[in-house]
Amino acid sequence: MGSEPSRQGDVYSYGILLLEMFTGRRPTDEMFKDDFKLHSFLKMALPKRLVQIVDSSLLAREVEETTTRREQARNYISNRMHFFEIGLSCSEESPNQRMSTEDVPSKLQHIIIDYKAIGIHQRVRSTG
Repeated sequence: MGSEPSRQGDVYSYGILLLEMFTGRRPTDEMFKDDFKLHSFLKMALPKRLVQIVDSSLLAREVEETTTRREQARNYISNRMHFFEIGLSCSEESPNQRMSTEDVPSKLQHIIIDYKAIGIHQRVRSTG
């Protein structure tokens, strides 16, 4: 918007990148016009319609023979909801409302710790 580069702009770009990665949509898609943007598209879908907007190629990687497609989609979404939340927080319209660049790494670290704990729990459950 013609202003100088800033950390708020960097974190905004990171948020949009996360949203692009998980939805498979670009902010320049034809559907995003006027005030309707990738951020608002995803925000409207939270949490009930996320299954419909997640990139289907990502869901295809999660397919297991033991569960239905719908269950897989729900599991995928719930396991990655934190990424959507970070993406939305980073891409808020107002720079003052965005997650700080200092908070992003710690949030991501918490996600990693949670995933490792879930993985350990699932392995114990499946062997026990």
